[in-house]
Amino acid sequence: MGYSAPCTEILGFPCHVLEMQDSHYFSALILNLGRSRKVKPEDAPVALWLQGGPGGSSMFGLFVENGPYLVTKNMTVHLRDFPWTTTISMLYIDNPVGTGFSFTDDKKGYAVNEDDVARDLYSALSQFFQLFPEYRKNDFYATGESYAGKYVPAIAHYIHSLNPEKELKIHLKGVALGDAYSDPETIIGGYATFLFQIGLLDERQRKYFQKQCDECIKYIKKQKWLKAFEILDKLLDGDLTNRPSFFQNVTGCANYYNLLQCTEPEDQDYYGKFLSLPEVRLAIHVGNQTFNDGSEVEKYLREDTVQSVKPWLTEIMNNYRVLIYNGQLDIIVAAALTEHSLMAMNWTGSQEYSTVPRKVWKIFKSDTDVAGYVRTVGDFHQVIIRGGGHILPYDQPLRSFDMINRFIFGIGWEPYNG
Repeated sequence: MGYSAPCTEILGFPCHVLEMQDSHYFSALILNLGRSRKVKPEDAPVALWLQGGPGGSSMFGLFVENGPYLVTKNMTVHLRDFPWTTTISMLYIDNPVGTGFSFTDDKKGYAVNEDDVARDLYSALSQFFQLFPEYRKNDFYATGESYAGKYVPAIAHYIHSLNPEKELKIHLKGVALGDAYSDPETIIGGYATFLFQIGLLDERQRKYFQKQCDECIKYIKKQKWLKAFEILDKLLDGDLTNRPSFFQNVTGCANYYNLLQCTEPEDQDYYGKFLSLPEVRLAIHVGNQTFNDGSEVEKYLREDTVQSVKPWLTEIMNNYRVLIYNGQLDIIVAAALTEHSLMAMNWTGSQEYSTVPRKVWKIFKSDTDVAGYVRTVGDFHQVIIRGGGHILPYDQPLRSFDMINRFIFGIGWEPYNG
């Protein structure tokens, strides 16, 4: 496994440093700017950001969601409002191998399950902290969204298991999971009713959708993962069937990331074109390397798609600080489905979680609008952000920024004066 380590002297542009074996990671470290909290970059928490998919490049998170820059239509970059890099040193890694600019020279280099994902990520992180020892003492958080709801628990559990015996300790403090696809069985089981209740299915369509979901779950329980994946892909995604899914046919919409958007916003595609510019490729040292669309990664992870990481997530919730957040308008990993999954989990705070009241969250006392809703049990925080969908930092940058800072810095959820 290999790693493209970051150049700290050039904000956002990684330099290729080390390659090992047959797989090569691509990553970018973005040092925080330290504006709002006066945090020194060398002391700031380090947060790993992982995109979903499977096969989504973390460069999407960097340029579309929470990095310091966004790409415009004319292929220039502008400073983003409320980047997470204001207070946190963000590490973006194209993961699993074969995603984005990461690549492998051997089919055996592709991950086929979350054990592979965790092993490769741990190797990359270990190399990073060896190459940049000044960050070893910093608090470390693993974060991500969507299918990274599997990656994040996988790498966090791997660190948790290996830290006691390793000389090089990764100072894992917690995880943050956005619209997390961590528990497929529970999520799949609730799709039909949820889609009917928000008006995307009629009663006849709901019955068919539920029948297909029940069939999918039947195969999940039998551990016939590939058959379960095929049913789900035809029903929702159509990624590997190369034809519109049932969802796309009956709703007329290709986008299930935001209830109010039938297609994905145009500006979410600008970053890919930007990364193809010769001068950008030269700056980030990728040469003629293909920017992979993730289809190969998804193909190798087909059987992983319908498997749960709930046991790992439970152990993380029992030992670390955890933030699980959803956009109110998300369809594919809806807030209600996440809550169903959390209610079914058996962790040390589960009994209190089932009874603790949810609080209204505002950023400032003077706000007339509500940012979202928060439920807290010890070091566990569940947040629903109003007005946002699956790509939450894009839809609600200020609310997402406030949320991640309240969580990582332990500020609490009371509104600020002002």
